[in-house]
Amino acid sequence: MFLLRILSIGIFLFAVLLCNAAPTARIPECKVNGRQSFHFARLLQYNGARTRLRGKDFEFASRFFNGEVKKDDRRSTVNGVRVMLNFPVAFISGVPYITGFDWHKTFRPLFFPSTLKKHTVYTITIDMGHGGNDPGALGAFSKEKNITLKIGRRLGQILQSYGFKVRFVRNSDIKVPLEKIPAIQRRHRSDLFVSLHVNSAKDRSVTGIETYCLTPAYAPSSSSTRIQRTVKPGNKFDGNNLALAYNIQRGMLKRTGAADRGVKRANFVVLREITAPGVLIETGFISNRLEERRLNNSVYIDALARGIADGIINYRKSIK
Repeated sequence: MFLLRILSIGIFLFAVLLCNAAPTARIPECKVNGRQSFHFARLLQYNGARTRLRGKDFEFASRFFNGEVKKDDRRSTVNGVRVMLNFPVAFISGVPYITGFDWHKTFRPLFFPSTLKKHTVYTITIDMGHGGNDPGALGAFSKEKNITLKIGRRLGQILQSYGFKVRFVRNSDIKVPLEKIPAIQRRHRSDLFVSLHVNSAKDRSVTGIETYCLTPAYAPSSSSTRIQRTVKPGNKFDGNNLALAYNIQRGMLKRTGAADRGVKRANFVVLREITAPGVLIETGFISNRLEERRLNNSVYIDALARGIADGIINYRKSIK
């Protein structure tokens, strides 16, 4: 029994070393559009995954993670959740290459949570977007500012029931200027920051949930190709930001069954100057008739809030 325990510990320590491994000389690399890029299949195989190329799709699976990437595309899937990459995947002679940037800023935080920064997760600041004379997005019969207030209040109740301390940027119909919100998070000294919003689109058929974290320095936002070169205080938590966004997106999808619009990155004002991991959540499209009705339904609001809470709890578990 003693020998078995020693063997188990040895296997665990070896797995930790393997999972924390950075690209090494044994992984083929090259420059793609001036960026250091690595043979993705070899990286994954080195970390215990099986791989398969099917046309423009490159699939991978291990005991702990699975997913796919696409040729010349920034879209990827990790454990069933869409995650936008910083840069497209390049195929060279039929072999997928990813940037070292995406290995460290996208895949490692999701595949190997042991690489994330360890910190306390107790106090959470919730920002219910818009308010007062700023209604936010407008639907056929409702306003974004009222929906975010309802979701935020319910989320606060649920988090408190799990023992978290909750602080609000606003808890009534008032307007808090965007540039003042990060200072409120800092004053709260909160461990996580969650900003709630409702989406809108000209195409009224569009639906779904998307969760944003701050764009890393020297990378483009998900809706752009322009490189963001300024390092912001929020970039201190790039890996944790992504892991938090991923866990929250996954939690909401499981609870609601909504369309998955993915984990994305953006240079939002409320995320730049915060001193804790943070996300901005677009909970649905008020411009879509069916989704607007859902966003005003107390049962659906509860499902959204519980999904966000699930994500926060799973994030806390992952960094332990």
